[in-house]
Amino acid sequence: MSRLFKTIYKTVMIILLTVILLFMLTVLGLNAAKFLIYPDYYARAKAVAKIPGFDDGFICQGIAASDDADTILVSGYMKDGSASRIYVTDVENNSHYVTLAHGGEPHTGHAGGITVANGVIYVASSKKINVISLDTVLNAKNGAEVEFEERIATNNSASYIYSDDDYLYVGEFHDGGKYVTDHPYETPEGMHHAIVSRYSLTDLSKPDMIISVRDKVQGICFTPDGKIVLSTSYGLADSVYYVYSETDLIKSENTLDGCDVYYLSGEPRTIKGPAMAEGLDMRGDKIITLTESASEKYLFGKLFFADNIIAIDYNK
Repeated sequence: MSRLFKTIYKTVMIILLTVILLFMLTVLGLNAAKFLIYPDYYARAKAVAKIPGFDDGFICQGIAASDDADTILVSGYMKDGSASRIYVTDVENNSHYVTLAHGGEPHTGHAGGITVANGVIYVASSKKINVISLDTVLNAKNGAEVEFEERIATNNSASYIYSDDDYLYVGEFHDGGKYVTDHPYETPEGMHHAIVSRYSLTDLSKPDMIISVRDKVQGICFTPDGKIVLSTSYGLADSVYYVYSETDLIKSENTLDGCDVYYLSGEPRTIKGPAMAEGLDMRGDKIITLTESASEKYLFGKLFFADNIIAIDYNK
């Protein structure tokens, strides 16, 4: 090896190691800074389990605690456009998944939200409430295909879903750009463009109540102590969790599909957190949520260890 080659090799290695070191220092610095940027969020947040499927091209969307609360279900779609999935996991990170289908064909829709009520799984996707038995998913072999047992049309785009064991709340996402819905209502908060439709679990044929909500909502849940929580996010902007009281649910003079329209408006408490928050559910006395930022579609969340299912103490 000539002296010139050794010099070039040494210079290149020094530059490479310097770049790596600077990158590592930047990542460490940003990870330290996130606690300063989102102090309220990190004071309330606790990791529950790893988000499953991130190494398989899965992009998580919805989350639901099973009836026994020890099992957590995560819905989402695939980076490669293959059949959407439901992952079943627990606090020990034991997990398996099923792929979704209907009419003998793979379901490749967004699978944007998931909830469990009375032994039944409901998935919000493709403007429909999609129904599967909980036992079917829990007992399926890893990678098995499961068919939706029923598909019920909704009066909105069905981006997320929540159940309080008496009702299903099916909501839509509006950002005013790529995703646009057509339910504008003027409220004291300003113009709302999206709705959440409430369905009785005993009659999913039509909603019995409409709630007008702010833009960019990714999930909703109703807490046992009378709070209504919305998760909002889009792109790299901060996620914001809005904590309303049920008294902030105001009846308007409007109707839609024969239902009274209410709107959420007031002075909600806000919790600002990292980007790309998705669905919500209740688990015990805390809300649980997750972000898609560490999926293979986005990757950057891996640098910030954003690969956990998070429980948030919304009342802390």
